[in-house]
Amino acid sequence: MDYLLVAVIGLIIGAIINYFADILPNSPGLTHPTCPECQTKFTLKDYLLRYQCSQCGARLSLRHPLVLICSVGISVLVLIDPPALLSYWATLPILLLLGIIFVIDLEHYAILVKTTAVGFVLFLIYGVVLLGWKKALLGALGGLAITLFFYFLGIAVSKVVGLIRHKKISEVAFGLGDVTAATILGFLVGWPSIVGVIVIAIVSFALVSFVTLIVLILTKKYSAFANALPFAPFLILGVVVIYYL
Repeated sequence: MDYLLVAVIGLIIGAIINYFADILPNSPGLTHPTCPECQTKFTLKDYLLRYQCSQCGARLSLRHPLVLICSVGISVLVLIDPPALLSYWATLPILLLLGIIFVIDLEHYAILVKTTAVGFVLFLIYGVVLLGWKKALLGALGGLAITLFFYFLGIAVSKVVGLIRHKKISEVAFGLGDVTAATILGFLVGWPSIVGVIVIAIVSFALVSFVTLIVLILTKKYSAFANALPFAPFLILGVVVIYYL
């Protein structure tokens, strides 16, 4: 396949990821992207090329070009070395949905019901076709059970810390959104691979959190329970690693 075509496909996927990452957290359905400052509707040229509102001059975040660059690079890499059991074309729907979940959780610390519902259907289909219904179902149940354990453990830890500090702490390191993300990803990788996904996610999350903590302390910007990282991107990293092992 021509690399130029693959690059164009990557640009299209990146643009779609940016679009959904912009509208899904703030809108109940599909709508026109608007300027975050003045709420003016973007023209196609301003949104895709200039990254700037023609009305007030506000610029879109650096995330937009970064997502496009990453999408092109990943598109080319998938062509050169597609994941196990998948072709280039079969990988694209997974890449698109995981990209949307990744970006939204990174920016908003949220796993949306809309993306979870689509992921449930899409990953169930892929899991049954690639792994068989039993392995796919056990993967989802395993992801649900393991992450529910960490969810309730996080609540318990927050309550203990709150008692020690004589202050109610509502924040938890592990949310129900992370539980649903691990569940639908369990369909995609099956059992027992979902265990590996979660282990990779926890280890990488811990390492990045430790480095982030050190940087925040050195720069005197640390605030307890205010600098938590989103967990879903690390689950997605775990899926990628498992598929390429």
